[in-house]
Amino acid sequence: MNIDALKTRHLPLRFRMTLALFLLSFAVAGAQASQGYGDQRDPPSRVARIGYLRGNVSLEPVGIDRFSRAELNYPLTDGDRIYADNQSLAELQISGLTLRLGNGADVTLSSLTDQVAQFGLSQGSVRLRTHNLTGASDPYGEPVQDVVEIDTTNAAILVEAPGDIRVDAYPQDDTTVVTVNSGQVRVTAPGVDRQLGRNQSLRLTGTARVSVQSIRLLPADELDRFSQDREHARERSIALHDQYVSPDMIGVDDLDDFGDWTPSPEYGQVWFPRAVRADWAPYRNGRWAWVAPWGWTWIEEEPWGFAPFHYGRWASFNGRWGWVPGPPPGIFGRRVCPVYSPALVAFVGPGFGRHPENGVTAWFPLAPREVYMPWYRVTPAYANRVNVTNIYNRNEAEVHNTYLNRTVDVYRTNRPSGTYINRPTATTVVDQRDFASGRRVAESQLLRMDGAARRQLDRAPVVQRPIGTPAMANATPQTPPRALPPTQARPIFTTHHIAERGPVAPPRLIPPPLTGGPHREAIGGPPDTPSMPRPEQQPIPPVPVGIRPRPIGPSRYEPSPSPAPTQTPEPTPPQAPGRMPRPAPTPMAAPAPPTQAPEQNRSTTPGRSPRQPAPQAPGQPRPAPSAAPAPPRPQPPADGPHMRVPAPEL
Repeated sequence: MNIDALKTRHLPLRFRMTLALFLLSFAVAGAQASQGYGDQRDPPSRVARIGYLRGNVSLEPVGIDRFSRAELNYPLTDGDRIYADNQSLAELQISGLTLRLGNGADVTLSSLTDQVAQFGLSQGSVRLRTHNLTGASDPYGEPVQDVVEIDTTNAAILVEAPGDIRVDAYPQDDTTVVTVNSGQVRVTAPGVDRQLGRNQSLRLTGTARVSVQSIRLLPADELDRFSQDREHARERSIALHDQYVSPDMIGVDDLDDFGDWTPSPEYGQVWFPRAVRADWAPYRNGRWAWVAPWGWTWIEEEPWGFAPFHYGRWASFNGRWGWVPGPPPGIFGRRVCPVYSPALVAFVGPGFGRHPENGVTAWFPLAPREVYMPWYRVTPAYANRVNVTNIYNRNEAEVHNTYLNRTVDVYRTNRPSGTYINRPTATTVVDQRDFASGRRVAESQLLRMDGAARRQLDRAPVVQRPIGTPAMANATPQTPPRALPPTQARPIFTTHHIAERGPVAPPRLIPPPLTGGPHREAIGGPPDTPSMPRPEQQPIPPVPVGIRPRPIGPSRYEPSPSPAPTQTPEPTPPQAPGRMPRPAPTPMAAPAPPTQAPEQNRSTTPGRSPRQPAPQAPGQPRPAPSAAPAPPRPQPPADGPHMRVPAPEL
């Protein structure tokens, strides 16, 4: 049916116009798909890796309305939420940028694509280090500019030049503080459009009518020192291997502390891990999780276990396992980000083992020249990119031609005949139920194959995807969190996008991804490296987003009328290590009469039970209720008065 044929039909004009527009859009979409454009089936090429944990950090994956303890090396994407409790620190590593959390930060990944990184900060403090904002290229080599944005409840901060910024959100009094240590940002809010440069700080207060004031800086706090220390370590690592590993490869910064680089005449620079067991093999010290949109994803347990398991290939050199990162970054002639993969392995089909009817799952790592076949829906262009950026190749012309091919899956067409180098020595076989439940391989039924079963395994076909669906044990977080944000409801951010760039891409609407399972925590030492200054501020207890209670005491930015006497709060049950007790907000109404159960209005935070009334002897008068201690007021800085003379307006 064509558009001209619609004129001869006796149909209403509105119906004909609607149908004509539908056919036209369908034809355009088909033409774009035939050229490799406009296809939204491909997953993003990058994720956010949980690269550092200290203290109590909790994770709420999208689709699961329950927090669990955050896990090192876990990949995050659209809709995932992470919370770092008081005196806790966390780091999210993304190609081109790093986000570090502290002071009770509650962060949601609003959107994460190849060109967009949008974060929602409902409370707490973050430091965002943008390493590369311009000069990137889309999957086909066209130059684009990345969009990096942080949204709070009353402001949006758009990064306009690479650099280092800090954002502090205080929902108690609708305040956002933006500090630019380097680079350039644009701050937008209702009636506000400001540009900030190096060593400038801005405070925004209010929602419907936002007031703006420039403020001075204070010395660095723990989050600043932590961020500076991590950034120095990253720069040292990049300086050592930037010639043979792309700086946009997530997790490559950890390799120098846990292994050594050795040149190979066949594969270039090869990384060998230190302090591993003699029987250690890749993809055997961890577990499988279901992470949308990729599906089955490998979570390695070693602190360095991200880059070698989501990029490159593994090979055995005289019995010692080494990791080959792929082609050197200079072979592309421009900035090309390696494509993230959930696991670079091949699965072995069923029908082997002593009891094949019970079901087993087997896999092995791919060698440097073996093709990776994604088990999720992708286009031919994606299949080429995910292989060419991770398979070592010295032929520059072949790398370019394969990377830019949009219509033909070159690697699938020229796939080798089925002889896999690592299959005889590194195949891992577990019970299918343990695989589906996300159980750690070290704790699962790691099957030891006898001679007959080994021969069956060698004859079994290599399949594209594992058999089985994630079990409920993998769908529900199993490790309870040590800390929860003040409210578990997902926050909603009102972004104020700049008109000339248009709205940021919305989060992907995907089926509820079922992830979870046991979590692990990495503990690091306290950093002590000096850092950039921070704005004038004091830590205040977090308050649920969307609830606007009466501020606790006077505003932090107003002079206190008189010094408040120090009051001693009632003792509370012991908290988890590193947990700071939060004072309850000032009640909005008069206290309830003594006959009511006080625990009904108290929070039910895990690990903190409501205080029970003391037993009362029969016939004795009930004592008058004592006044509840007032919550502590924010204290002024030690180096001067609480109110500073504001700097000139920007």
